[in-house]
Amino acid sequence: MTVSESSELFEPSRLLAFSDGVFGVAITLLVIDLRLPSTPTENGDAVFLQALWDMGPKLVVFAFTFIVVGMSWLGHHRKFSYIDKVDGRLLWINLFYLMALCLVPFVSSVLGEHSSDRFAFVLYVAVMAIADLLSASLSAYGLRKPFLAGQSALRPGYRRDMTLSPLLAGVIFAMGAAITLTGFVRLGHWVLITIVPVMAFFGSGTRKPVTNQN
Repeated sequence: MTVSESSELFEPSRLLAFSDGVFGVAITLLVIDLRLPSTPTENGDAVFLQALWDMGPKLVVFAFTFIVVGMSWLGHHRKFSYIDKVDGRLLWINLFYLMALCLVPFVSSVLGEHSSDRFAFVLYVAVMAIADLLSASLSAYGLRKPFLAGQSALRPGYRRDMTLSPLLAGVIFAMGAAITLTGFVRLGHWVLITIVPVMAFFGSGTRKPVTNQN
């Protein structure tokens, strides 16, 4: 996507305030579904511990989703520390990204309730993949001129890494869905573990810059 020279540019302050609000609400709603079933007190600790154990799948989904959404917020914050101008197209990309993010608590709840259902898992990873691909689009489109006006130059490879981090996460989510639909449900679940180190490696901003040698 190219930026038209006639594009009207705006300050990103309202975009950031709105985005932070959506991130905050989405990540808070993840915990709403975590309710311990009521257990008769006269049955002792064993029943309580069993009820807590039965919540295991919900707790795993919550923890994983919280980490991924939290890392997504860190990436969003990091890229917009460089972007100081936005245009209408960038606003729309961000808006669609936030729309996908709003669906995350819903699909997390569905997966927590139906953790053994492959279609619940596919629904979850589909929303997560769409959100990550839109985040990659934000980086690819926004981390360049004229949106970087007034900012210091990006280090070599920064735009690439900030695009690769959510892009690879989205691809891994899609791979998990494909593997699950072929019948390998557990393998599809385990594939998602690689997402966290991938996002951390490419999106942390701590990778050694790649310099061109002439």
